[in-house]
Amino acid sequence: MNQSQKQFEFKNVDELKIFLKYQQRASLQYQQRFKDLLLQKVGQSPIKFDSNLSIKEFQTQYDAKVPVIINGLDEDWENWNWDYLIQNYKDCQFRCAIDDDGNYLKLRFDQYIQYFQDNSDYNPLYIFDGDIPKNMLNQYKIPYLFPQDYLAYLKQKRPQYRWILCGPKQSGSMIHIDPYETSAWNCVVLGKKRWVMFPPSIDKNIVKGKSLISQEVLSNINNPIDYFSIIVPLIKEYCDQQNIQYYDFIQSEHETVYVPNGWWHAVLNIEDCVAVTQNYVSDQNFEKFWIAFNKENPTLSQQFQTNVQQENEELYKKILILNERFNIQIKSLQQDDNVSEQDSLEEFQNQFD
Repeated sequence: MNQSQKQFEFKNVDELKIFLKYQQRASLQYQQRFKDLLLQKVGQSPIKFDSNLSIKEFQTQYDAKVPVIINGLDEDWENWNWDYLIQNYKDCQFRCAIDDDGNYLKLRFDQYIQYFQDNSDYNPLYIFDGDIPKNMLNQYKIPYLFPQDYLAYLKQKRPQYRWILCGPKQSGSMIHIDPYETSAWNCVVLGKKRWVMFPPSIDKNIVKGKSLISQEVLSNINNPIDYFSIIVPLIKEYCDQQNIQYYDFIQSEHETVYVPNGWWHAVLNIEDCVAVTQNYVSDQNFEKFWIAFNKENPTLSQQFQTNVQQENEELYKKILILNERFNIQIKSLQQDDNVSEQDSLEEFQNQFD
């Protein structure tokens, strides 16, 4: 968030919608379109594992390569049920919308739950909040398959990297890739999601629909239901013709989806849903991360290299090799160059499409 951005808290949904000039479009057409999606046959799913997958096997065969689904990584996460969440976080404010000026709009959790229980919006308000309450952070553990977390070397300068996701059916996220070549894991603790995932090699104009439909039609597609209903079938047809591997699948409760760096993905909640997700950098995706990070955020890259030099000799040697190989110029970090926490957060979030 930059200095011009603000956060607004609202007492109820009606007040927030007035501020947003939020227009409900809960037409019968959209209700039917969502029902049709629920009946639609999905495609190929990533390979699935129980929680006995070894770290070595994951890192050598899948990490930074292909998506996988792992069941049961949240088996020791207690208290992730609707009653507990509502009772313990009802007074917490969560970000559920962004206005046209980029300001974050927050709503109390009990008001939000009331909203989505009665929801009929075609593009519902969706909690996607990186400011997770401290007592909620204690309710989950990073799954054992993802022990490396090199972005932690940024310490207090680290941008947001973990989010609580909560939304009613029909909510979700449009097609995007995660910033700076980071990988991610996404664990559903309540509900179900439908995913589509396309490899890094696919043309951006294909996954965004620009090469498949007219600009006039595309300009009206601004929600997951339309994306999955109109664009996804066209992308799948294109991929089948070009022999491009893609995934179209359902993620159920207690399943964790691993998203490798560079993979395009869009998600539609097909049930009321709660999930936890984190982005991270490991040995397997570090090279691509370092190239992208220096290109897109040179100031924060300087801070990262300085901190690594002081704390991890092996990783620092790797950075120097990459700097020489790819002609990456890193100047010495001066006192005046220290990037603020707010600036680093803003630059990171700007990488999301």
